Amino acid sequence: MKRLLLGLPLLAALAGLSCGYRLAGSARSLPAGAATIAIPAFRNQTSRPQAEQFVTHAVRGEFVRRSRLRLVESPAAADLLLEGTITAFQTTPLAYSEAGAANLYEVRLTLDVRLVDLRDGGVAFQGSGLSFRESYDTDMDSFFSQESGSLNRIADKFAASIVTTILENF
Repeated sequence: MKRLLLGLPLLAALAGLSCGYRLAGSARSLPAGAATIAIPAFRNQTSRPQAEQFVTHAVRGEFVRRSRLRLVESPAAADLLLEGTITAFQTTPLAYSEAGAANLYEVRLTLDVRLVDLRDGGVAFQGSGLSFRESYDTDMDSFFSQESGSLNRIADKFAASIVTTILENF
């Protein structure tokens, strides 16, 4: 019994340690009393057309599915504003066929995001340089369709990560 009592503080200390995935950024809990959120189209500072459409659509959908917040179009009607900028989009060949053509690519997307409480102007979350990547196999005939599919998967990963971080203060 004495051994059990001596081991409890150690067990409690170990339980307090956690290991897990976390986005690099600063966050606090979702602001109390917030009922609505506006998510305008992300800004696209890259040369990849429509990247902002993929990301904005994924983030809006994830918030609607996973939060108690109601999505509104106008920031004037919102308690919270989630704004973001796509700062980099890179497609890099990773492997080549025997003929010398690239057949495996990596797509990397880098974003900055900020969640603002419009009721008091406070920043509830801010993350800069958040990077997500996806690899895909292709041949020359399907390069662009595969790149778009890969961008869609990256946008979904980003949306799930950012919404989890914001909602759970992970």
